[in-house]
Amino acid sequence: MDLIAATGPFGTNVTSDQLIVINLAAILVGITFNSPQKVLKWGGVIIAVVTTTCAIWCTHH
Repeated sequence: MDLIAATGPFGTNVTSDQLIVINLAAILVGITFNSPQKVLKWGGVIIAVVTTTCAIWCTHH
């Protein structure tokens, strides 16, 4: 199975669970980035970056 696995940036293998997390993070940024309150705007961006980073490089099985 390793022969057909898609290798992403920095040698990571992207699974469907990781893609779901990345898509949800993109939706979070899309919803919160136009907020007039800075805490919501930048909080959404920070949460999205942290969860995306953890989904790609952390190994939670």
